Amino acid sequence: MSLPKQRKGESFGFHLFSVDSYEGTLGDPEKIIWSSIKHMISLDVASRVLCFYHNITNQRLRKKVAANMKLYIQHAFEFYEAAHDAKANTAPLFYYYSFLNLAKALCEIRYPKFHTKPESYRHGLSWRPNTKYLVNMEVESVSVSTRGVWHALWEAIEGERCTVANPAKLSVRELFGLCFGTSIEFTRAYNRLISLVDLVDPDILIDEPETQIWLRFSVNRYELRQLRISRHKLLNLITYKTSNYKQVQSSDKDLWTFELEHTKQIPRKYKEPLFNIVQPEIQKLNLFTRLDFEELTYAIPIQTRLPITLSQLMVLYTLTFWLGSLVRYDPHSLSELQDSEYWLLIDGFMNQCRIWLLELFEWQFYKAETTLRLVR
Repeated sequence: MSLPKQRKGESFGFHLFSVDSYEGTLGDPEKIIWSSIKHMISLDVASRVLCFYHNITNQRLRKKVAANMKLYIQHAFEFYEAAHDAKANTAPLFYYYSFLNLAKALCEIRYPKFHTKPESYRHGLSWRPNTKYLVNMEVESVSVSTRGVWHALWEAIEGERCTVANPAKLSVRELFGLCFGTSIEFTRAYNRLISLVDLVDPDILIDEPETQIWLRFSVNRYELRQLRISRHKLLNLITYKTSNYKQVQSSDKDLWTFELEHTKQIPRKYKEPLFNIVQPEIQKLNLFTRLDFEELTYAIPIQTRLPITLSQLMVLYTLTFWLGSLVRYDPHSLSELQDSEYWLLIDGFMNQCRIWLLELFEWQFYKAETTLRLVR
């Protein structure tokens, strides 16, 4: 049976958020991102964001939440600065506490007075070394434990209740396998490919009368074969109750192309950004991003070996927690890893994925997709 043809429509461009910026600037990307995040410390800015984006209209409550955000963000910045001057065997712990404070700032927005809740004093994750042997990178895992900041952060990103079991184990190997920034290092360490399927030419399309809008993307057939992912399995990963995709004819024999099975109707006299209509569908795809040749590229994560679906931010945050715990509780294993084939992966993560994690936190604060380029 032949595949249906692609729907005809005008390209609207593809992005994750309704506000899209590709402005370049001179300077250190980390400092620029921090300047953007610290902009939230301004009471006027934080109050406006809380009011218009999070419907917190009580002025006294907005002021209190903004003050707590200021405290958390300032602490996060100071830990981050301290990590810059620390050695490789201590820096991960400082970086984790930096991101922990950024997480609390986000949680304070979703849960006003979060700092008074019991979960604000728990990590939500646990890891302890085994006194009988050193870390085994093939089987090591982090445990999701009693409700804490990790759960509240997951909810702040996903907008729904986190129902992961307690305890639930997250494989360190599987988490590293979802990191764009260390794909080469991961393959060398584990002799397998990262679990990400690149999207080819993802697009938002609108029909000519501007009454319907939908998504379309392609994937490389060879890449799916390498990952042993069938079309059916891929479709299952991105299918939800109100969101289904179908395969359509592709213009390239090496690609498989998919479209939303049912277009989204554009209401008459619609005044909001058209992107808002398909944003829920894009969010359900749980896309992972990277900066590649001065443009953002996207991928679908394959997380069938994890007990819960994690966003890119949660994957990187969880690994940072594990590395911080390794520094704090098991310096012997850390020393051993520095002389192993896995250190290139760990060092690459701290020097590459760490910066992307900071960028992802900025996106969550502003709900805007920003690309920052370092001009040498």
